[in-house]
Amino acid sequence: MNKIKINPRSLLKILAAGLLFGIYWYWINQKLISEPTEVFGLTGFFLLMCVSTAYFPLPANLLVLGAVKSSDPWLVAIVAGFATIFAYLTEYLFFTLLFKFDRVANFKNSWLYQQAAPLFDKAKFFILAFASFLPIPSEPLRIYAITRKYSKYGYMMAGFVGRIPRYYLLGYYGKAYVNSPWFLIAVILFPVFFLLLIRGGVSLFGWTKAKLQDKPEEAAVSMPVSLTSSRITKKLEN
Repeated sequence: MNKIKINPRSLLKILAAGLLFGIYWYWINQKLISEPTEVFGLTGFFLLMCVSTAYFPLPANLLVLGAVKSSDPWLVAIVAGFATIFAYLTEYLFFTLLFKFDRVANFKNSWLYQQAAPLFDKAKFFILAFASFLPIPSEPLRIYAITRKYSKYGYMMAGFVGRIPRYYLLGYYGKAYVNSPWFLIAVILFPVFFLLLIRGGVSLFGWTKAKLQDKPEEAAVSMPVSLTSSRITKKLEN
């Protein structure tokens, strides 16, 4: 019987993910569900959003739901927008300094980087703002924008424009369901399902494109066969 081999690195990742989820759920149960009124003030919310936006995987969507328990959704969204500006600025400065090292900057020569450059350059602000609006991690795209030396002011404003409507809609429609554990679980899991949906759509597009490209080749192969058969038929008739 074959023994099951466990990769220590994979096991460590699983344990870290489990620990992080346990901390999240403890905080959700103690603060969002059990706490009847204010979870934290807007100053604390601003500082937590600065950290969660750029540096640490704090659940930003849950922070927004915690803030709207005692504040207006518009005010929460604007505070979160300014936190995004501050976080994006420090992130921009940090990675600009980091990419001065040759070893880190070598990935610019990769095939994926070269293929993505023309698409990104056509609509930099729109792509960054739209990515900031979506409830999925946008860090790879943001780092890519920094390596393209996109303006730091445009970089910050794209995050501001994208995050404010996202957080307002979440706070406005989610305020009434903050004390529901099922709603909070859905908020946590939705980005995962959204990423899987995007990945499935990309795979389906690639499969369809490959099938369409194969059809002309099949037609080109079948034409000589049909011509040959017609010539044989004519010779037999003669």
